[in-house]
Amino acid sequence: MYFRQFHDTTSAAMSYLIADSSTGVAVAIDPTPDPCQGLVLKALLAERGFSLALILLTHTHGGVADDFLAHYPGAGIVVGPQGLRASVGQQVRHGEVLGFGNEVIQVIATPGHTADSLSYLWRDRLFCGDALALGGCPLQTDDEDCDPRSIYDSVVDRLFALPAETLVFPGHDAQGRTVSTIGEERSRNPFFLARSRDAFVTAFRGTRGATGVAPAWQ
Repeated sequence: MYFRQFHDTTSAAMSYLIADSSTGVAVAIDPTPDPCQGLVLKALLAERGFSLALILLTHTHGGVADDFLAHYPGAGIVVGPQGLRASVGQQVRHGEVLGFGNEVIQVIATPGHTADSLSYLWRDRLFCGDALALGGCPLQTDDEDCDPRSIYDSVVDRLFALPAETLVFPGHDAQGRTVSTIGEERSRNPFFLARSRDAFVTAFRGTRGATGVAPAWQ
């Protein structure tokens, strides 16, 4: 298997590439639609001889850009069941399984950051987008469908139910941190630790404009 993590220093956004080396079939998680930044991914695919089968988006803001089709021809775009405002994309729901080569990825619906937010579980690795920030409060948006109650339910009931050793790969780095574990976030993330749903919602709303890192007062 092949796994690669990409970090955009300008936006702190993280994206990922997974490939089944035996078949050459690959999937990309949250790749940039920007043609210039996407050159690195495309060059890597060509160098390794991988064929990009799927683009897995953890969430969308304002719909899925058709630019993905132009920049990554032949790849299918996977999005959540809500919030799709574009002419392209395969909608998937919680519990579905996606295959690529000899590998599978499980879809976990994690609405809250956006209504269509998804997380993807591959082997012992979770790709959660902006559903969960490492060591802090999940990122907020100005979208009407950003719902802290749904964020809490998604994280506590679905993500924290995964095995403690599950590796967590987020949508953005947290002051240089790019990976954690479910066990660490479950036991040490201050925005969820010993907090009720209502207490989380109050804290979440009090961090409007935060970057995903817990403030010192928590």
